Amino acid sequence: MKKLLTLSAYKTRLRLFGCSAVRLFSCSAKARILAFSLILFSVLAFAKSVPVPEWVKDYRKAFPNSEYIAQKGIGKSADKAKTDAVSALSRYIKSSVKTKTSTAKSFIKDDEEIHEKAVLHNEVNITFESEFYGLEYTEPFYVKAEKKWHCVCFINRQEAWQQYQPQVEVKKSTFAELYQNLEKETDSFTKIKKCKKVLQAGNELLEKLEYARIILPESDNIYKTERSQIAAIPVIYEEAKENCSVYININTDYNKIISTMLSDVFSDTGFNVCKTSKEANYIAEVLIEENITGKAPFAIKPAINLKVVSKKEKSVLSCGVLTKEKVLGYKLESARKKTYPELLFGL
Repeated sequence: MKKLLTLSAYKTRLRLFGCSAVRLFSCSAKARILAFSLILFSVLAFAKSVPVPEWVKDYRKAFPNSEYIAQKGIGKSADKAKTDAVSALSRYIKSSVKTKTSTAKSFIKDDEEIHEKAVLHNEVNITFESEFYGLEYTEPFYVKAEKKWHCVCFINRQEAWQQYQPQVEVKKSTFAELYQNLEKETDSFTKIKKCKKVLQAGNELLEKLEYARIILPESDNIYKTERSQIAAIPVIYEEAKENCSVYININTDYNKIISTMLSDVFSDTGFNVCKTSKEANYIAEVLIEENITGKAPFAIKPAINLKVVSKKEKSVLSCGVLTKEKVLGYKLESARKKTYPELLFGL
């Protein structure tokens, strides 16, 4: 038979049990606090020990210019740093191309030498993002001292060249075909007309080559021949002009309006306008039809036809225009004054 506890003994045991529970809870709480402190200390210690990446200190050293096209971006967030990096890369490419194109187009070949001459002034406008795919980024890094994120956008030059070279080859092929036809042409007048088209194709190729030079400087060696040919086009043009002398033969001309204007056009183009047909290599046959109707007032609707023929009777240019509306005048002279100057603008 169990011995019954007295009331005082029961109260004593409860007090002893309570003290033990409190001591146990206190020990458990201290252990948890200690464990949390150790974990926090370890995290902080690890964070302090993370080294600053080399590219944050000097991204040019981490991404050598000989191997990479790279630019660093900085922002208040990781995403902004990344956006700033690709924008910086885009600005670098476009500004580099503009600068180098301007320099390259300031030279012309003459007598087997290169002389500086302002011949071409076209600017290059390139949207960088459309040229490359596969741009890479470093993992954004937070610089505590600056309270800013850093990121580098980069692409390997060889990889960029593999993507871009096909575009260069397309322009090269177009230019090569036109240039070969230009070299084969024997007629000076026709050669002058072809020079403009070949020069335009050369400009387009040159823009690609200047961009290629930024991507991969060694590409210059691949397209040396094409660069020399582009530089030679103005020389070919000048040589052709020397053999282009023209005599203007016109059937009728009020106050020499048409012959004077046409002479100015030929001269501005670089032709030598001759006074006699014997001096000229080409004859410009000009036929004017006034198409007069009515009497006081007269209605006049003139037309002009121009045909340029070489001494070998080869037609090198043929064109014509008819004025759109009739012009009325009580005197033919007044009607002619109004219509004749407009004839050449339609050619």
